[in-house]
Order: sequence, then C-alpha cells, then structure tokens
Amino acid sequence: MNKIFLAITLLAALNVNGQNIMPNRFYTNNYSIINPSCIYLYEYTSIHLFTHQQWINVKNHPYTQGIVANGTNQQAGWGVSLLNNRWGNMNNFSLRLNYAYRAKLNDELNFAAGLGLSINQFSLNQTNYTPTDVNDPALSYSKESSIVPNFNTGVVLYNSVAHIGLSVLNVLQNNYKLTLNDDEQNKISRYFTLHGTYRIKVSDNIEIQPSILFSKNSYQKVYIDFSTTAIYDEKYSLGISYASYKEFGISAGIIYQPFSFSYSYGFNSFLKMYVPSSYHEISLGYRFKAPSSQKLL
Repeated sequence: MNKIFLAITLLAALNVNGQNIMPNRFYTNNYSIINPSCIYLYEYTSIHLFTHQQWINVKNHPYTQGIVANGTNQQAGWGVSLLNNRWGNMNNFSLRLNYAYRAKLNDELNFAAGLGLSINQFSLNQTNYTPTDVNDPALSYSKESSIVPNFNTGVVLYNSVAHIGLSVLNVLQNNYKLTLNDDEQNKISRYFTLHGTYRIKVSDNIEIQPSILFSKNSYQKVYIDFSTTAIYDEKYSLGISYASYKEFGISAGIIYQPFSFSYSYGFNSFLKMYVPSSYHEISLGYRFKAPSSQKLL
C-alpha cells in the first residue's frame, strides 16, 4: 500500500514540477524564465530575486524560490538562474545557463533565438514520512536525489510594444530514479509554451498591457493564463489575471531606479473547497544598466 502511495506522490509531484517550471506570476516580470530567447525583451543587465508561496496553511506546502540574472549587448544575450521548487517531500533544485542571439529584421522588428542548459537535482526526503507499514521495501527513510541535465530552447519575435514567443523546456525528457528500491524510472515531461504581450498607449502617462500564455505538458491539458496590467508613468503597475482551473489573481509593482518591486496574490476557486488555495508571490529586482526608457515588460 505504501509503495502505491509513494508512486502516487511522485506522479503528483512530477505534475506540479511541470506546472511550476514557470512560477505562477514571476514569468510576467521576466519571460526568460520560460523562454531563453526572451532575454532580449529587457535591454539592460538585471538581477531578480523572487519567492512564491502556495497553500500557506498546509504542511509542506508548495513553494518556489529563485534568482534570475540577465544581460545583453547588440547581438548576444546571457542569463543565469537558480530555482528551488518544493512540493511536499519532493524538491527540484535547478541551475540554468541561457544564451540568446538577436537579428534585426528591420528598423522596428527583431527576432531572437535562445538555448539554455539546465542541471536539475530532484530529491525525495523520506525522513519525515510516517508509513502504515514500517517494513515497506519501497521506503528507505533517507534523503535520496538524482541529478539530470537537460536543454531548453525558444524563439521570440518582438518590437518596442509587443512580442510573441514559443519555447520548449526539458527537450530531452530524461529519466531519473528517486528511490533505491524502485525498479521504475520517472520521465521528465517536455513542456511547451506560447506567449505574447501588447502595450496599448491610452494617454501620455497610461498604458495597458494585456498578455496571454498557453502551456502544455504530457500531464495536463492546455493551461491558459490571461492577464491585463495598467502601467502609469512607466513606474507603477496594477494588474489582474485569470487562468485555467479557475485561478484568479491581482498584482502590483513599482520601479524606483535602479530597483523594482512587485507583489502578487491569487487563489484557485475550484480547490478552495478542499484546501487553502491562495498564493503569495514577491519579487525584487535591480538594474545595473537602465535603458533610456524604463519598461515594465
């Protein structure tokens, strides 16, 4: 029975890990986390720290923490990120190294392609697991881990007011094992995203930026995330979002050069009847080289 329970736990964790490749709201602050070519949406060198906490009142609730750094020049861009994603007793720590190349199609339109190398450490902590059968051979009562390399790739077409991008994460779909007594291996799901934004100028100081994300892996149906953000004076933002599975969210942000700060809150109305389903996300950014026009993209 415990072996079945452990297998179910692993499958559930894989599903969540697939969804949490992009933390719920942070990707709207830095699309390079889901598409390495999107480094070029930000014409400056920056570093971001963020934390995403979900189901706060649930023991071993899911959370994601990360550090993301990007930089660009006329033709090449680079990115480094460290992400730590936990779900129950499962943990996924990853290091990503991204490179992007840009080509100007004309005076307004640009095309960029990116490639990323990721090193993932999947771990399972069984030390705090209380089984009904203490002699279950599927349990080692220890911390076990598996290190797996992978690749991410993507392209983006963009100008000063809009972008559309396509990416594939976990290209290799590598296998890994987390239990010493488990004869089967778990396969990392390949992950596809299609995303875009458009900035609409309402007045000299106010812009509206709708954005949409479609994502899909083998464990879930197509996930759709739609958000609209109002931007005032290129410094202050306020947004609302709605996503699949009845997820609602609000966000607010501020840029005070060279710093930026954003906060997001949301909840899942479908899960709310079963568990406390709200989430909180905070991000803090620093820009080492500001562009001539500050952008919240």
